[in-house]
Amino acid sequence: MTAPERSRLARERLSRELRRLRTEAKMTGTATARATGMSQSKLSKIENGMLLPSVTDVERLVAELAATRETRIELVELARSLHAEAETRRVVLHRGAHRHQQTISRVEARAATSRFFQVNLVPQLLQSEPYLRIVLGTMPQSEQEAAVAALRIRRTRMDDLAKQFVFLMSEGALRWRMGSPELMAEQVEHLAAIQRRPNVRLGVVPFSADANVVALHGFHIYDERVVTVSVLTGNATITDPLDVREYLALFTKLERLAVRGEELQALLKRIAEDHRRLG
Repeated sequence: MTAPERSRLARERLSRELRRLRTEAKMTGTATARATGMSQSKLSKIENGMLLPSVTDVERLVAELAATRETRIELVELARSLHAEAETRRVVLHRGAHRHQQTISRVEARAATSRFFQVNLVPQLLQSEPYLRIVLGTMPQSEQEAAVAALRIRRTRMDDLAKQFVFLMSEGALRWRMGSPELMAEQVEHLAAIQRRPNVRLGVVPFSADANVVALHGFHIYDERVVTVSVLTGNATITDPLDVREYLALFTKLERLAVRGEELQALLKRIAEDHRRLG
């Protein structure tokens, strides 16, 4: 049985048990709702499994409906565990680049292994400052400076050799022109230098790869706990273990397609030369 199925059955059991207690206590929904300080509509939704009651709601209900001590403990703990599970499944959307940098900085500080995949941009930790400022170009200057400062702090963690950083990107991310031909060529050469770090693994999925893998967007994975995804209006943080495992599996597939070492160096050199020649 999957985790979502177990969660659904647990919620059905909670609502069923609360409804049973009220029926056995011979109390109407209106009277029970009034006695526990909630609306009759809310109580009806709880009993029909349409609303997950808070732990406080359940504590009030089992007390008012004279449940046995064992039943009180069981249903309160069931409500508590359901809320804890619901919290882990949240996808939180953060707005604002600076706020996102601060959030990710805290996550990265705890992570032993950070993985990054991008489709049409160079991953932030690998962006040269001229490239980064073009990416941030549409935001107010004050926010831009705050985001640059936060990113500089994040980059210092790459000096910690106990931490591992794995970067993947498509060849298209390096050919997507974000500035002048010279800026792009310098950005590509910057990658060639960074990949020599002992705690950095860099790979590029070339246009020639027989991908057969659908990657709709870029994403970052921190250990096996957190995934972040950038969207148009903000940055989503995903913590559900099942979702995180899916992203890890996708990252593994993409990593098998990537070129590294001398093959990567040759590809980077070719892309830099193409930018200068096409400029």
